Amino acid sequence: MNSGMYAALSGNLTAQRRLEVVSNNLANANTSGFKADQIQFESLLANAQNPGSQDPALSSERFSTDFAPGALQRSDNVFDVALDGEGFFVVNTPDGLAYTRQGNFHRGAGGKLVTAEGYEVQGQGGAITVSGKQVLIDGKGVVNVDGNAVATLSTVDFPKPYQMTKLGAGLFKPADPQAVPSAANAQVKQGYLEGSNVKVMVEMARMIEANRYFELCTKAVKTYDDLATKAVTELGKI
Repeated sequence: MNSGMYAALSGNLTAQRRLEVVSNNLANANTSGFKADQIQFESLLANAQNPGSQDPALSSERFSTDFAPGALQRSDNVFDVALDGEGFFVVNTPDGLAYTRQGNFHRGAGGKLVTAEGYEVQGQGGAITVSGKQVLIDGKGVVNVDGNAVATLSTVDFPKPYQMTKLGAGLFKPADPQAVPSAANAQVKQGYLEGSNVKVMVEMARMIEANRYFELCTKAVKTYDDLATKAVTELGKI
């Protein structure tokens, strides 16, 4: 394939994937605890200069997640909790333990404290039951039901920079299955939710930039295609 055509098509792939990431960030700008994604394509240019190396669609994408905290937003819901500081809540999923900053919990079957998806929120001794009327959660995560301490929210942290994989629904797991969490020092705030850390104006600017780049690459592809067609036509006249 012509190296110029190859580079232009690779640019289309770059812009398309960037648009997908930016669109997902914007779609979750109001999702509690959401962490924005970023995507980089540094190796794509090297592959474009050496078309025989690797498929850029497979080798050039490098995702990262921005774990900067979002602003705390007051909800006054007794089952909403947020972490003021670094760390994660622990939840039990069908695939094992996962970690989240999304604290919009509620009382599920049997009085268990669960996530929006129904996963049990973990205390230091396992699942947490909140079957009473008055539920108070203090800054250390101690859960009091009708005046009695029944559990303590499990909050953990991992070494920085975080090497975490997104599972969806605000959940993460360590990229290294052998990673051992430590106790988090964050303060638990009842009646608050952590907002998304998506910077809408920044993402809109990235979307405009990616759209323009996509259009430029599309024009370049058409130009190379027209040149190839003309070359074949001219060659046929010889």
